[in-house]
Amino acid sequence: MCPAALRYSGMMETIRIRRAGYPIRYSFVEFVERYRVLLPGVKPAYKQVQGSVHRGQEGRDHHDMLLEVERDKAITDRVILLQKVIRGFKDRSNFLKLKNAATLIQRHWRGHNCRKNYGLVGLPTAALAPTGL
Repeated sequence: MCPAALRYSGMMETIRIRRAGYPIRYSFVEFVERYRVLLPGVKPAYKQVQGSVHRGQEGRDHHDMLLEVERDKAITDRVILLQKVIRGFKDRSNFLKLKNAATLIQRHWRGHNCRKNYGLVGLPTAALAPTGL
């Protein structure tokens, strides 16, 4: 008879929800710290007025699930943005390194080519130049 009375009073459902990890109340600080990533411009909880957020039993699982999905999406978007910036920085650094190496090779090759051509071109013109002026 006791389990039936607990079931009718809603205690069994409360126990099931508590075991699933859903607290009955979030403190204001906990709620703000957990879900402030969803709203840009929300200050940290220690900079706001403190209180508690009381939530009713019905529909709570659905709202918690929606909040968690939105939170995970917001965090994932920010992680992807960080990865994109870091990969871009690494690729840019690698590109600049390769560009500097190519420029060094080109500089040395052009210098060598100019010195080689100057020696070939300079000899015949020196032989044709008048010597007694």
